[in-house]
Amino acid sequence: MAEAEKAGVLPVQDTVLAHHGKTIFGPMREWLQAGRVPPVLLLTGIKGVGKREVAYFLAQWILCERNPLSTLAKPAAENEAAEEESLFGGELFGAPPAAPISNTHESELKPCGTCAACQRALRGSWVDFTEILPDEDTGTLKIEPLRKLKASVGFGSHEGGYRITLIPGADRMTPQAANSVLKLLEEPPPGWLFFLTAGDPTLVLPTILSRCQTLRLKPLDSGSIEKILQNGGVSRDRAAICSELAHGSLVKAQAFADEEIWSQRKTFFAFLTEPQAHLNSLQDWAAADSSQFDLFLDQLESIALDLTRLTLGSNSSNPERHDWVNRDGTQALAKHASNAIRALGGVDQARNFWIARAQRLARARSEALTPVNRKLLIQDLLLPWLNAVRK
Repeated sequence: MAEAEKAGVLPVQDTVLAHHGKTIFGPMREWLQAGRVPPVLLLTGIKGVGKREVAYFLAQWILCERNPLSTLAKPAAENEAAEEESLFGGELFGAPPAAPISNTHESELKPCGTCAACQRALRGSWVDFTEILPDEDTGTLKIEPLRKLKASVGFGSHEGGYRITLIPGADRMTPQAANSVLKLLEEPPPGWLFFLTAGDPTLVLPTILSRCQTLRLKPLDSGSIEKILQNGGVSRDRAAICSELAHGSLVKAQAFADEEIWSQRKTFFAFLTEPQAHLNSLQDWAAADSSQFDLFLDQLESIALDLTRLTLGSNSSNPERHDWVNRDGTQALAKHASNAIRALGGVDQARNFWIARAQRLARARSEALTPVNRKLLIQDLLLPWLNAVRK
């Protein structure tokens, strides 16, 4: 990975670290007290919750020259025949036991930020940390980059400590890639650490899952996300809406708040009232690239859920008074709701229609992982909405 792509991930924002610290600081204390780090760590959580950022933070912390673990790893990397014993079973650790560290202080749970290793990490010019990249087109992890990784097995770290490899999207690996990773994890090279991430751990190969210590990152609360967005210059109203739409995903909230994406929401709302007039422009925008397609699914799903919630409250006959999550589109949503209830024959029929749209969007996420004509898929998702405005 280019240094420019690695730069900017660190340092992790204080609000994000404080939130995820509730999950990771406990295990970090245990590693310090045991004098070792598990060689295979799996970070799980919804898309955009900060799995990659936490992995980078842990890597910087472990490689920090002032972290006792960095010193303890050096003899481990040199002693391949050491007895494998650990809290999780010897086979889970690529380093021999070391003297435990007692009296862990809060400062020991963060990298110093000033040593040479930390400075390189902050610049993105890592020495003993590598991130395996997924395929740009499909987002899946293929076997080619793993072959290159396996070719380097046997080489220790450049600085005598740990050598860390981040493998993102463990739930989106090809079968060949998964089997290749499994072979590495069955016998981790001495001094090597593997960080894996997965949005859905149930899709991770069970034999890989059994090798991991898992840390489940919880979604961020909307208040924290709103604060981060406002600190980044996003207006209060926009930050409030985006934080609600994100459902705990900071990355998703930041994408929604982007000026270009925020402006595109006007097309979504215009499509609700005049779908035929705006279908082609919305289709072209969503088909432009995979990131816009994902945002298209997210935004249309939030609209379908917003409309469904209307039918479960007391304002279905007066949608203008409904408390919309997408409140920047209140007028368009209310007009579409009234038209749909009339065109489809009643509130129950409209509710079933919007639920069906949300279910179809969920299936489309899986279909998008396979070779598919994205533009035709988008068209299939949009055309049914025309039925909600026909008289």
